[in-house]
Formats: sequence, structure tokens, C-alpha cells
Amino acid sequence: MHFSSTVAVSAVLTLANAAVMGKRALSGEATYYGGNVAGGTCSFSTYTLPSGIYGTALSDANWANSGNCGACVSVTGPSGNSITAMIVDQCPGCGTNHLDLFPDAFSALADPTKGIIDVAWSIVDCPITTPLQLHNKEGVSAYWFSMQVVNANKAVASLEVSTDGGSTWQGTTRQTYNFFENSAGFGTTTVDVKVTSTSGDSVVVKNVNVASGASTTAGSNFGGSSSGTASSAVAVVASSSSVAAVVSSTPAVVASSPVVVPTSSAVEAVATSIAASKTSATVPVWTPKSSAIVEEEDDACAL
Repeated sequence: MHFSSTVAVSAVLTLANAAVMGKRALSGEATYYGGNVAGGTCSFSTYTLPSGIYGTALSDANWANSGNCGACVSVTGPSGNSITAMIVDQCPGCGTNHLDLFPDAFSALADPTKGIIDVAWSIVDCPITTPLQLHNKEGVSAYWFSMQVVNANKAVASLEVSTDGGSTWQGTTRQTYNFFENSAGFGTTTVDVKVTSTSGDSVVVKNVNVASGASTTAGSNFGGSSSGTASSAVAVVASSSSVAAVVSSTPAVVASSPVVVPTSSAVEAVATSIAASKTSATVPVWTPKSSAIVEEEDDACAL
């Protein structure tokens, strides 16, 4: 696998940061501002927040080079009630663990006249059941690659590209404005893309068109399957040509040959045959049970 050390370190730091933030609630303050999805620092220019998910900007102290863009946070207010919000923007100079919520998010936690409240928050899975999407930046080509992931139900850690059908994978570098880039491109306008979450889940999208501004919808999201078929080892594959995806809780691994699992009747037949060949003693026949192949502001903080 071709994977540069710089990209590897970046992905590891993103995973470590998410692990710390996700395991415990962080204490901070929350304010609110006008809200900005399309013009926010996460560059979600084509995205609309799903129903039931509020929007928030996150302090630059927690920005992690945009590593928290698209991640969802569970936010508990001073009265004890909670909301789920997606990180879509940055709050410059707001202080560690500060959230600058959209107006509706703040009002769901407290009276807006308060202006600022104490909150506890942690990163959680987004309540999204539709597939994740890949969005190309304007101006991409075979010689400049820039792509972002939207609508993911978990924070995204890395994006890799294959030009040889998945035999090898090449890394990309995440920018502070939330696009994964390779300044030299990959020499082709059709690639396979592997997106990995901070939990280690992967979704592979086949035959992605690297065209200016183009978007591709995967066949599934992290931890789900559009085909309804589970796999204990393999995440195979979402496709821009509507091929169904099977996503596992482990990174994608493609087997070099099919795995053949004998049926219980076949095993029984072999065992019976062996038993019959024994003339000196009667050998009990073992009959196995039947099994199935199981599978994260440019605006100033408003007070």
C-alpha cells in the first residue's frame, strides 16, 4: 500500500483527537450567531443539514485542521436537555471547547436573551441513514485533485485514492477548509475512493468521476449496508454507478480469492464417509450447526 508518512501522521492525529473528544464530555461555553452552512469554514457549499440536526461552529482551539468538520456533537445545556448539532464552521478566538451555535440550536437549550451559557458536549455518531457523498472542488482535473466528504454519519479521518482497481491506495492531505487534496492529481479522471472514519470504518466508492464540481453519492454510509448483506471482513463497494455497498466496522480488505464455507450437510457427508471406512469401531458422526456468513466561522462569535 502506498501511503505517505505525512498523511499517515495526519490521519493518526485525527483519530486520536476524535477518540479523546468522543470518550468524555467536554465542558465549555456556548453562544450563538446567524449560522452559516454554505459559507462556513467547512466549505459545505452544496449541503443542507438533515432534519433534526442543528448547526454549530467550533472554536479554532478545537479545529484540528478541519478534522472535526461534519462531526456531530451532543450538547447538554444548563437545564439538562440535549440537542445534536453538526460542526459546519469555525469560531475564531472563541476559546477552548467553545461552541457558537445556530440560533435555533441555542434557543433549544436556553433563552436567547442569556447570550452565553455553560454546556457539556461530546462527539457522537450523526443520526444519518442516507449514504455519504463525495464532492469535487471546482477546477479539479487529472492533474489536481480536491474532494470533500459530506453527509457522513461519523467524523471522517482520511480519504485515499486508487487508480488500479483497489490494488494500491494513495493518500491525500486534508486542508483547513475541509477538502482532501493531491496537488499533482492522479493522472486520471476516474478513480476509486476509500473514505475512513475516526472509528476505523471504511466505505469504498468505485469509478468516481474527477470532474469540476461533480458529486457522487455512495451506496451506503459508515457501518451500514444498502444491499442488506453483512460481511465480517470486507467493505465492498459503493459505486457512482449505483452498485450496492457493503460496509464493515473494519477497514476495507479485499480477499484475493473467494472463501468457501461448506454447508453442514456437506461436512456431515464427509464425516459419515470416514465413519463408514472404520471397520474396527463405530465412529460417532459430528453434525455442526448451520452457519451464515455474517458483515465534523468565519463570523465573529456573537454573544
